Amino acid sequence: MSLDKSRLLGLDALLELGRSVRNDAERFLTDSGPELLLSLLLVAVYALLFWGVTRLALWLLGRFGPDDAHPVLRQTLRRVLRLTFLLLTAISVAGLFPALTPSIPAIFRVYVLLLLIFGGWALIHHLLHRQANAWGLDASLSLLLSNAVRAVWVLTGIYLMFRQFGIDLLPILGGLGVAGLAVGFAAQDILANLISGVTLLLDRPFRIGDWIRVRDYEGQVHGLTLRTTRIVTRDNEAVSIPNKEIAGATVVNLTAGGRLRLNVPLPLAYAERVPEARALLLDVMAAHPKVEKDPAPVVLVRQVNESHLELILRFYVTDENVKAYPVVTMQLREAAKEALQDAGLAAPYPRRWVQVENVEHAAELRPPGTKGSDA
Repeated sequence: MSLDKSRLLGLDALLELGRSVRNDAERFLTDSGPELLLSLLLVAVYALLFWGVTRLALWLLGRFGPDDAHPVLRQTLRRVLRLTFLLLTAISVAGLFPALTPSIPAIFRVYVLLLLIFGGWALIHHLLHRQANAWGLDASLSLLLSNAVRAVWVLTGIYLMFRQFGIDLLPILGGLGVAGLAVGFAAQDILANLISGVTLLLDRPFRIGDWIRVRDYEGQVHGLTLRTTRIVTRDNEAVSIPNKEIAGATVVNLTAGGRLRLNVPLPLAYAERVPEARALLLDVMAAHPKVEKDPAPVVLVRQVNESHLELILRFYVTDENVKAYPVVTMQLREAAKEALQDAGLAAPYPRRWVQVENVEHAAELRPPGTKGSDA
């Protein structure tokens, strides 16, 4: 009994499915081809109208509006025009297809609902900002409150928009409970970052604008969301660090305590006098514009090494100058080196003293081929 290889491999079924899809596509293009072409033409026309009307509206706003028109007003105008032209495009396209014509009232209700959502959020955001200032909340807690309210507002808007088309999301979400549990296990890192973000916002080890050091990163905090903390380094690199890593790491806040104390090490040869070097180095620090005069800078001997003394230049900088403190330390090292050299104070270099206890065996220590007395 011979087997049909094409049937065994399922090729006949695949070919039949391909022919069915092709026939359906040809039938759809035959029945709705003119409507599709007209829809594409309407989309292009409305896009050109949107571009022209937007430029005209913004020009009129700049010409006849207040000179100090807030950027939010321009953004709101552009958003309203975009929604309006999307509504006109959707209604025009839906009117070309009989199956979509009954959805036109729902599309218009969604348009009105979107306007209410954007307008309502602008009002809520303004009220939240004013109330946060009244409560004395810092930027971090204000951001947490704003993000939480925005999430609830957006989810409510999505639910209401689906309701306009007769779709109730609550039963669907209830049916996805098991799937949601599986997704929750797969998204443990995301949930951990969310929980850590709430912890950071409540614990407040730093605030927006503070300079912090976390692991290998040091920069100014520019944003704190429920998932990441965003800092900008001195090299203007934007770094997003997961909140889970920050919550489990040691965070050094460089600006929370006000002025920052710095210690710059500097070697000095044993043969030189410390008081003389101290006077020169104090003058160097006093001449730098970013070194605080109060508390006064000091020069101390921190360590006695084998071949030199280790001095430290101890001084303070304000929290505004924390960003530039690496440059300040480098400038002070250079100025200190030049001042010591101009004063004739020698720079230290490694040296080691070797003392031979038994002179009789000194000749054995000489390299082969060298001459010397065997005293």
